[in-house]
Amino acid sequence: MNDLQIHSKITSMEIDVLQALHQRTLDKYTAGPSIERARLFFLLLPFFDGKQWSNDIEDSAKTVAIVYAALHAHDQVEEDSPISKSQQLTVLAGDFYSGIYYQMLSNTNNIKLIQLLASGIIGVSEKKASLYEKTIMPASGVEAAAEVIETELLNIFYNFYGFSQYRAISKPALEYVHFSNQLDAYRNGVETNILRKLNHALPLPLYSERWLLDKLDASHAELTKVLDAHPMDFGLKNFMLHQITPHQHLAEQLTREG
Repeated sequence: MNDLQIHSKITSMEIDVLQALHQRTLDKYTAGPSIERARLFFLLLPFFDGKQWSNDIEDSAKTVAIVYAALHAHDQVEEDSPISKSQQLTVLAGDFYSGIYYQMLSNTNNIKLIQLLASGIIGVSEKKASLYEKTIMPASGVEAAAEVIETELLNIFYNFYGFSQYRAISKPALEYVHFSNQLDAYRNGVETNILRKLNHALPLPLYSERWLLDKLDASHAELTKVLDAHPMDFGLKNFMLHQITPHQHLAEQLTREG
């Protein structure tokens, strides 16, 4: 499967998810649903790798994407800001998206997956809540929280359908994407919950950039090692390494320091 085919399939799922979540008023007054293409790629990875793939499995993959969109919508509510129409509708958007994924799973009578995802959502929400707490969290705790937030629901999907062999691949890749976004936020002067926790955990706030760069380097090395051992099509491995995790941040840092 070449890059064009992979992009086309991801785009097709993205469109399906956006259509499922479309609501005119919410789309007008909120940022709309957040659909990360990297996450869609990993939801589709078993399909790309030639595993048996039914309509029910694809519908479940779309449902997991919708769960992430619902959680992301709730994240956009600013706790300390005045309650505006946009903020109120953002809360409603998260609730609306949640209703959509429950409806989709109920339509397939997939009660077991509903239960597993509900448990996973609790775990993800607890980790997200921990990032708002005033207590200092060590850098290892920040890393552990990010892992659960980024991979827990995907792991439930993999385990449920017998695709657990892809967990070792998705973990470093999605962590790479996550911390790459955090590094971009840091360089743009945007303080996220993750960055706030890192700044408090490390001796100096300036160390956060170095920590993120080291984490990106380690995640990419881990992904490369796992892919080397996995009997997967070279084109698919190449897509992951160069389209999902283009490892350029460390080189940029070394160039600046030199």
